[in-house]
Order: sequence, then C-alpha cells, then structure tokens
Amino acid sequence: MLFVSCAMCLHASEPGTSQPPGLIDSCRYTDDAAAQAAWRPMEGTAPVSMVTSDGCPALRMPCNFSGTKIVRASWDRHGEIDLSECSGIRFEMRCPNIFPVSDFHIYFESGAGWYTTSFSLESTTAWNTIIIDKSNTQIEGKPAGWDKVRTIRISAWCGGGIDTELLLSNIICVGVLGGDATVAILRADSVATAQPGELGSVTSFAESMGKMLRAQGIAYAMLSDLDATRECLAKARLVILPYNPAIPDAALDSLTTFLEHGGKLMTFYGLHPRLVPLVHIETGNYIAQKAAGQFAALKFEAGALPGAPPVVGQRSWNIIETLPVPGASRVLAEWIDAQDKPSGHAAMVGSSNCIAMSHVLLTDNGVNKQRLLLAMVGQLVPAVWQQAAAAGIAQIGRIRGFSGFDDAVATIPRLTRGNRPGVADAIHTAKQLRGQAQKLATQGHHAEARDVSGEAARRLLDAYCQAQGPMAGDEFRAFWCHDAYGVEGMTWDAVIKQLADNRFTAVFPNMLWGGSASYFSKVLPQSPTLAQHGDAIAECVAACRKYKIQCHVWKVCWNLGGSAPEDFVLRMRAEGRLQMSSDGAESLWLCPSHPANQKLEIDAMVEVARNYDVDGLHFDYIRYQGLEHCFCAGCRQRFELARGSALTLWPNDVLPGGSARAEWLEWRRSHITAVVKAVREQVHTFKPQVKISAAVFGNWSDARDSVAQDWKLWCERGYLDFVCPMDYTPSNAYFTNLLRNQQWLTGHVPFYPGIGASATNPALGTDGVIEQILSTRSEGTGGFIIFNLNQSVMRELLPHLGQGISAAK
Repeated sequence: MLFVSCAMCLHASEPGTSQPPGLIDSCRYTDDAAAQAAWRPMEGTAPVSMVTSDGCPALRMPCNFSGTKIVRASWDRHGEIDLSECSGIRFEMRCPNIFPVSDFHIYFESGAGWYTTSFSLESTTAWNTIIIDKSNTQIEGKPAGWDKVRTIRISAWCGGGIDTELLLSNIICVGVLGGDATVAILRADSVATAQPGELGSVTSFAESMGKMLRAQGIAYAMLSDLDATRECLAKARLVILPYNPAIPDAALDSLTTFLEHGGKLMTFYGLHPRLVPLVHIETGNYIAQKAAGQFAALKFEAGALPGAPPVVGQRSWNIIETLPVPGASRVLAEWIDAQDKPSGHAAMVGSSNCIAMSHVLLTDNGVNKQRLLLAMVGQLVPAVWQQAAAAGIAQIGRIRGFSGFDDAVATIPRLTRGNRPGVADAIHTAKQLRGQAQKLATQGHHAEARDVSGEAARRLLDAYCQAQGPMAGDEFRAFWCHDAYGVEGMTWDAVIKQLADNRFTAVFPNMLWGGSASYFSKVLPQSPTLAQHGDAIAECVAACRKYKIQCHVWKVCWNLGGSAPEDFVLRMRAEGRLQMSSDGAESLWLCPSHPANQKLEIDAMVEVARNYDVDGLHFDYIRYQGLEHCFCAGCRQRFELARGSALTLWPNDVLPGGSARAEWLEWRRSHITAVVKAVREQVHTFKPQVKISAAVFGNWSDARDSVAQDWKLWCERGYLDFVCPMDYTPSNAYFTNLLRNQQWLTGHVPFYPGIGASATNPALGTDGVIEQILSTRSEGTGGFIIFNLNQSVMRELLPHLGQGISAAK
C-alpha cells in the first residue's frame, strides 16, 4: 500500500478510532504533550494544544500577533511521508478571525528544497475543507521528490497585530493512484536542477492541466519525474506529459515499461526519442510562427476524435512537428491560421496508445479546451466518460453560496430585483436539461450526458446572473487590461463598446513598462509592436471618448518587461542602473534609488498626460522587487551619503538584524514615495483633472517593509486620487476582511478593490466575481476593478455581469 509510511505516523492519534485510507494525521492526540511532540513551533510561535470544537477533538494553533514581532506563526510536523502517488492532501481547518492573517501557506520539505502553495479559508463560523493539489505547488530550492517528504509546515502570515488561532483536523491524502485516480500527470520537477529557466513553465502547464481535468470531473494523481517508479506507473491507465523538456533516465525506464504493458500516453510539445517506437508517432523540427496567427486553432478531421469540438482556438507561437507513422497512427487535427487557412502542419496525431499534440495545451478558449481534453482522455481511457458525466450532473447548481441544485433553484428567485421573467425561464430550462442529462447517463450515453449537464449548469448560472441588480447610486466599474492593444482579435473600438454596453465605466490599459512604450514616446524606447500596430494610447483614447468610458493609462514601473530593446538593457547595465540582489545577482528591474531611473519613471508618465486626453495615470509595480533587492553598488553609496556615515559590513548592516536595518527600510520607501509625489505634482500643474491612482499590495503593513510601498502615506498626503488594492483571493470571507481593513488605511481617498478573476488560485469564476462585487457594495467602497480583460472575459464574464450586476438601472 502507498501510505505505509504515513500509517507509521499514526501512533499519536487516539487509540480505537478507525483510520481512513491515506490518513496522515487525524490531529487527535492523547494530550497536549503528545501534540507538541508531533507539531513543533518555529520563529517564536506558541506551541499547539488539544481542544474540542463542535464535539470533535482538534489541534489548536495559536497565532499570537499582538505585541510580538513574528512575521508568521508556523508549526512543523516531522516524519517521513510518501505523497508520490496522490494528487494532494485534504484537511479541515477553522479560524474564528482571519482578519489578522495576510496569507495561509503550507510547505512540504523534501531533499534540499520545498514544495509550497497558499490556501484560503471561506468560513469563519464553520469548518473549512482545504484541498491542496500538488499541481498548484511551487518549487523552492531542490526538492528530492514527493516520495521523500519529511516535514509538513503550516504557516499563518501576520497581517495585523491581533491574536487569533487555527484549529486543524484530519490531514488525509486524496486522488490516490490506483484508487479513485487512474490518470497520472507527470510533472518535470527534475528541471529545478537541470534547466531552472524552464521551472515556471513546467509548474504552470502541469497546474493548468490539473485544473482542466478537475473541471471535467476526472480524478488524477500528480507525480514527479523524480520518483515515477515502474510500480507507481503500473497503477495508472494513462500518463500525461504536459510539458516535459527533459525526462530523467529512471522515469524513461518506467514509462517504457508502462507502455510495454498496455499503458496509454498523452504528450505535448515533443516526444522523447526512446518513446517513439512504442507509440508509433514521430517528431520533427521546431517551427516558430512566421507571422502572428499562423497557428491560431486546431481543426479536427470529421470523426477523428469523438467528443472533440470541430475547431478549438489556441494562439500558439511555435510547434514541434508531430508526424504520423503510416499504418500505425493518423493526423487527428491540423493547425489553421487566423484566416481559417490550413497551415500544412499537424496539430495532433493519435495512435492506439498515444495522442501527441505539437504544442502545449493553453487555457484560452476555455470551454472548448476543457471539452477537447476530455475527448483526448476519453479516447484513450473510455471509462472516464462515465466519471465526467456523473461529475457534470453533480456540479449543476454548485454556484457560490448554494449547497447544490435544489438550494440554487429555491434561492435564486428570491434574489431577483424587479420583474425579471428571464430568471424563471432559465431555471425552468435548467430543470429540464438536468433531467435529460440524468436519463442519458442511466442509458450509458455519457458523452451526451456531459454536454447536456454543462448546458444545464450554464442556464442556472444565467438565472443567478440575471437575478442580480445594479447598484442604486453611481459606481466605478473597471477592468485592467494587460495588453496595450486590447483583446486579441478585437479592435479597441469593439472592446470599449462592449464595456460600455455592459455598463462598465473605465478601462486601465497597460501602455508602458520600465523599458518600453506602446506609443510614440520620446522618453522610453518604443515597443517593437508599435510599427506593426500603431499608437495604442491614441486608439484606446479615441474609443473611450466615443463611448464615454474613462481611460486610465497603466504603467508598470521599474520592471523592464520582455520588450525592452537589448541596447537599452545594455546601457542600463553599463550605467549601473539595474537592481542587484544581496548576493550579487542582477535583475532586469531599474534600481529605484538611482536618480536617472526616478527621472525616467516620472518623465514617462508626465509625457502621457501631456500628449493624450487621458482620464488618469495608474501606477503598477510602484515598489521594489522584494526584500532581496536592491543592493547594487549605487544603493550602498547613496545610502551611506544619506545617513552621513559609512557602513562597516555591507550588506549585513542592512539585512534583517543589521544595525542600520530600520534606516534602510525607510530610505527605500522614500524613493518610491518620491516618484508618486513628483508625478502628482507635475501632472497637476497642467492637467489637474487627471486622476493619479495605484495598484498596490492589499496588506499595507507588510508591503511598506517588504517592497517599500507605503500607500497609506500616499493617501494621507493626497498623492493619490484613488487606490486599487490587489485583493486577489478566492475566499470571499478574506476578501471582505481586507476591505474592512483598507477602509481606515485609505481614509478620505476612495479605494476600488482589485478582484482577481484570472489571478486567484483557483480562478474565481463568474459567481465568485459577483460575490466579491456584492462585498464591495456591502462595505461601501463605491466601485471595483477586475483583473484581467482578455478573450475569456469578453466572451463569458463580461456578458454575465451585464445581465444583472452591471445592467442598466
């Protein structure tokens, strides 16, 4: 059994209780001493103890933030645990007051590194079931694999000087391979040491693959290529390689044995040569797109992949050729360009035991992409269709705040404001479709049942959206847009018109970075896209004036981004204007203490206000990169000059515990504040009507030290006309607590909270966005701003909001 090593750790649990499979820790210890022996506090944290909550024993973890200087309350549970053959863990947690906690994190120590991720609590009055998916974890250091976990650490980071506590119970493994999971994702953790530059892509594509499988109700296990043994893979029916630029020899040996014994494989963006003869699919050359839109969508041959949409959009920028072996495999889909013309390259090839795609699976074209993945898995493992059909029916009505279908059907009509016949019609249709899906499932028509249940869920979501009502008074409703040219495939005119049609009032387009501009700037280097697409600000402002939408130009400060010309970067390096970490590593961010860099930031924003009819200027990244930056030679020289004396030990004197630490932190803040102040003063000398705003970290008390972002001070001194805390969290309870804290921090300055529709993990979804908009109204913020305006938002979220919560009054 997989969890033999876990079971060995259960001696601390109460005797005589039944142990569910995969239990790591029931948190039912015989006394406080036993609990404290298992869970060790760190960094000045108070010890654990045993309590009873709702009649159940639980582990109490005190977070004593009042009158202490600890940055987090943390506890370590030591003991060898094998988590290699599961998708993650589940545990129960309560926190009666999450207000003092900025973030919850869990860490798994393995080898010389950690796997880590954050989590959220939704309820403060009841137990929360927390599921930690291995696909969502990030890698720190050089972990040795999930089979070698030796410590679980739970941390509550301090967000306010108020005491609170956590209650913990029943840590258990989920998605056990060979149990409820027959699909395995093999994540390329080996690149953490072999190709560290690929680490972000590896974790991102594995995570998105896991999300899409979960959305389709497919149980899976997340495996590491560091511990994928033959015995482990033998428990799977399908292995997925989401993006594996390298595969260790031991993992290749295991995959070879797996395929030789009847296993199935899905692979993306290349196929290792050792696997080619086993799956009868070949790979060819790397091909980069010759022009944007060359690889715009996958078009499927009729009947080639049952259940897949005929065309699935995906804007890929390169491929690794995937080629069929005559008589043994065939082309399932080919790439077509943005004009629907064939590219001449296969997008997907299938054999009896493998499906290979010539690029990674991106998350654009969301609904179709999820259905495509289900069809791919279903082709290789037909049993998942039944699993997906059952999950689809169960998900109908799983809208935030409702326990299920019956609760949603009963409650949604009571939310309706005024006469909205569409609500009743949508609910009636959802009921009919749900009944059809259930009948189809009992008849064994699982693919059709999944389609019908999906439509039923969409109709019930329509009813929920239509039941909402607009705010009685004026409300600031905005979107950030990270692309200077709006939404791919749309003009700014079309984008702004759709925002206006759905009663949004403002857009914040990202037009300039630390090292490039998407307009004809005389201050910053011009973006390479400018010659092809033209002046982005001019086009956006013209559309905003036409449809009476506010345009607040968004600048990413200091960060050079990916479009800064090489000669500009070389000049910044030669002039000593780039940031350095404390150990001397260069970062492609401008150093905020360098006077020329400050002037560049100020002049760029002033130039925009002077040359364009904008409603506002919006600071982003108006901060340092983190506590590890900047320690360049210029920083030392300028800091010593400012304090009037030299440092004895550099950088130790300004690192935590150093003699000049407090001075250093205040000095860092002064440079960021100086830029905000100067932009405000200079712009208002010639355009006092232009609003100055900033996107800021939600936890001010942490941000003023960690990234030198003292936005409370900016509000107090009137440097900002409004502020947008980036309150990205899937937990509405935590979101609401953030709003209440930010009310007193901003004082008389309006604040429009940032809702992370596409920035939270898991993603909010339409119902989650609506729930958080309702919280901004209940807390009286006067508005909100959503991240990020893209194709998915334009196609799905924005029309749903326009049905009710942002509809005409």
